Amino acid sequence: MNDYLALAPIILPILGALATLIIGKYSEKVQDIFLVSYSIFLFIMNAAYLVLLENGRIEPLSYGPILLDGVGMVITCLICFIGTLVIFYSFSYKDKKHYDNTYFIAYLLLIGMMSGLANTYNVIVMLVFLEAATVISAVLILFGRTKKAIKATMVYLAISIVEVILVIYGSFILFIQGGTLNLLELNTFNIAPGDQFLLAMLFFFGFGTKAGLIPLGLIWLPSAHAEAPPPISATMSGILVKSSVIAVVKAIYIFYPMIGFGTIVLIVAGFGILNILIGVIMAILQEDIKRLLAYHTISQIGYIIVGLGIATPDAVYGALFHITNHMLFKGCLFLITGAIILRINKRKIHQMGGLLKQMPLTAICFLIASLAMSGFPLLNGSVSKAILHDAAIEAGYPLFATLMTIGSVLTFLCLIHAFYVMFMGKPVEEFKNVSDPPAYMMIPILILTGLCIVLGLYPDLLSGVLEYSAHMLSSIARP
Repeated sequence: MNDYLALAPIILPILGALATLIIGKYSEKVQDIFLVSYSIFLFIMNAAYLVLLENGRIEPLSYGPILLDGVGMVITCLICFIGTLVIFYSFSYKDKKHYDNTYFIAYLLLIGMMSGLANTYNVIVMLVFLEAATVISAVLILFGRTKKAIKATMVYLAISIVEVILVIYGSFILFIQGGTLNLLELNTFNIAPGDQFLLAMLFFFGFGTKAGLIPLGLIWLPSAHAEAPPPISATMSGILVKSSVIAVVKAIYIFYPMIGFGTIVLIVAGFGILNILIGVIMAILQEDIKRLLAYHTISQIGYIIVGLGIATPDAVYGALFHITNHMLFKGCLFLITGAIILRINKRKIHQMGGLLKQMPLTAICFLIASLAMSGFPLLNGSVSKAILHDAAIEAGYPLFATLMTIGSVLTFLCLIHAFYVMFMGKPVEEFKNVSDPPAYMMIPILILTGLCIVLGLYPDLLSGVLEYSAHMLSSIARP
């Protein structure tokens, strides 16, 4: 009976979506209370399980292809946490007629699909959950209700074809030679040496497509994240692409010992470095604030890929910490952007100016989140970036550490320029009567900003569960 509980992180959000559909027909107020309270319940439930797992009080639950281990549950907790804030934030859009029950139902379904993706080692089940999350997030992008949103959605879905072809092709080879689709049950000695490398690359570029890995990440991610409603941008950037990154490493770590660490680390971490540098350079060239942040997602994903690519316990720990931190500061920045667009209906940074006086609280939060993403001391981004920097040097890759530092400097210059233009530039007369956003928007922004500070000062609050999960995941690559 207890084995069925392994399905709870997936089934409960789906049941919540059905309940939302029913409740919404009778009372909008009750529905709002239910949405927030239920998402909080999901977060507390998953967090409690993760703590018990880390303390050794329970063994990982499993049912069929679903395994609730440490790394999967870390991602699930992050999904539910950002989901709670995004749902609350989204209430600000309910005065727009098209933000009806469908939006919140789809969002709860997305939570369930992302949780399923995070908690399996079966490549086909990963693909099914990832494609389900893709379709649902595509529906949510369309809530942007613009021609650009429709075009971005079409590109987003079209890119999925490449991902499906690569992963399906790899799955055929895996099953024919290995006799299983579950990577934890795979005996890599049954796979021909040449095919081991081929499989690793098929899964790396296949699942990496939705993780924002270049080159395909440059095609779909900026437009999808820029044209989606801000709360959906925060979700896609904050956690959906990270779930895909975890799928990548689950799929390729099993091949690390057989291929040879030198080769595979250089390929995987090397692509991470390309993501960092190309992403931040493209961000510097942007005038649209949402596209600027979208390219920074590509860049920040690079840090995570570098850490996971190196695959030492410390590097994986740094990557998981950066996944958490990126969810906080990038989610915060996208929500702030949504609040600014709501107030002034502008997206180009040079059409803004002087907003510090009208929106002081928003400006402070934007500055803190920007500094956090840049790796500024005493903020959360500096902690994870320092861990990744030291892990790269200890693993014998000082060049990677140097290039990551250069990426952080460029990130700082880009975001500080955006902050100066938007908030301290020449005031625009038509914005003289704007103000900070309503409480529905401001509360999630303040929570995310506060956590950027708290985790920068007290990183040990999460170090236990993250180190536990990192050792569990890295042991697959380095048994």
